[in-house]
Amino acid sequence: MIKLLTANSRENHNRYTKDAMTTLLKAQIENSIQIGWEAENLCIISNFDFEFMGVKSIKAELNKHCWTGSKMFALQWFMNNVEMDNGVIWSADTDIWQNVSFDEPDFKDVGITTYSSPKFNGGSVFWRESAKDIVDRIVGILEKGEEKEEPTINNLLKKEFSDRVTVLNTTYNVGCSGFFPRIYKAEKPIKVCHLNPQNRIAWETHRLDRNGLAEIFPECARSVSPRLENLLRKYFNLAIHLSDEGKRRSVELRKQHLAKVKKLEK
Repeated sequence: MIKLLTANSRENHNRYTKDAMTTLLKAQIENSIQIGWEAENLCIISNFDFEFMGVKSIKAELNKHCWTGSKMFALQWFMNNVEMDNGVIWSADTDIWQNVSFDEPDFKDVGITTYSSPKFNGGSVFWRESAKDIVDRIVGILEKGEEKEEPTINNLLKKEFSDRVTVLNTTYNVGCSGFFPRIYKAEKPIKVCHLNPQNRIAWETHRLDRNGLAEIFPECARSVSPRLENLLRKYFNLAIHLSDEGKRRSVELRKQHLAKVKKLEK
């Protein structure tokens, strides 16, 4: 399996400056190698030069119309230019963090998770080489500059290509939006958590129990493993305790989650 990261810097956007992206990539690479990835199975396609721990970026022209859609352009570039041994690519956002080592999941041509709703989340997707025609269709639509990445993915994968898609357990992508339903339904231990460490609310949600779950569902109180936390603290200045606002919010959310749990268990 190949882990494919797409890193486009935008100097007019704080989150995507070259310095910010470089820090994310270093943390990503060290985390991946720490849990057993070989450097040759880590691929970064970027619009700037980068090298760290034996992983060197591939510089390529990507999408100029839909910035988040650059992942699809990078995936197409990879399929067109790189020979693979087993034909499986895990395309992940730069803020997708792997907690533990795992083999590729069982899936058809595309393996993808959802948000807390049935909507597909494009941040962590597994692709087989046999899905190249699907990738080409998505990129063809994005190239026109009229549609965004996730709406296009949802439209095609739910309709035209639905019989070739496997909906994976949320353990492969526990994100911030709808955090409680996603982590509640996720197989434990959490394989993949989705957060930008530089975002205060995201960090409070995934590590500091902003959802107030420790007393009622302790296995859902944090998505970040102790090992991953140590790695992230090496690269980012991260809080140890909830902010005052986070404490207030945790009380509100705890009540909401208790009311929702019966519905989630259906």
